[in-house]
Amino acid sequence: MKKIEFDVELHTAELYRFTMRHTYYSFSGIFSILFSLVCLVIAIIKWSTMQPMTIGALLVIASLFTIVQPVMLWAKCRMQMKQNKNINTKLHYIVEEDGITVQQNDQEAVVKWYEVQKAVKTKKAIYLYMSVVRAFIFPVEQCNGQFEALLQMITQQMEKYKDYDYEEETEESPEEDFSEDITGHRKFFAGRYLCIWC
Repeated sequence: MKKIEFDVELHTAELYRFTMRHTYYSFSGIFSILFSLVCLVIAIIKWSTMQPMTIGALLVIASLFTIVQPVMLWAKCRMQMKQNKNINTKLHYIVEEDGITVQQNDQEAVVKWYEVQKAVKTKKAIYLYMSVVRAFIFPVEQCNGQFEALLQMITQQMEKYKDYDYEEETEESPEEDFSEDITGHRKFFAGRYLCIWC
């Protein structure tokens, strides 16, 4: 059975890139950017005809989502890195056909592929979402030179389980209480499933 192993130790920049993508690639994020640009365009076009106070208000609104929020997100990421020991601690990942095993000190959690709701590839990382607010972050430079193999494995398994019916599986196998096991693991690893400002 093919197995890919690597260690991940998140840094502020990696957490910030993930948070920025999560924030600005959503509908609300795209809307906020467009709204800021509209305010900026109006301020420029009406610069000579509007009152200074109105122009100032438009510029402030334009900067909220393009300057202020990114700076605040960076500060929040730095604070989270300093305060959350789970994020600061190195994790060992074992990615194989059965699922993803996460090891931290003497603790271990297993995430099955049918739990992964979405996979996102960027130039710097792969993000595996278990929910809207929880994800694994696999930075390219920390994949032990196995990034392409990891990407192929994720693509194959996501395709394999895209139509998987978890409820049907649990009904057929009542002796395997996946939900209780998963809940326990998620509670312990909440910091590195990455709870985003929850």
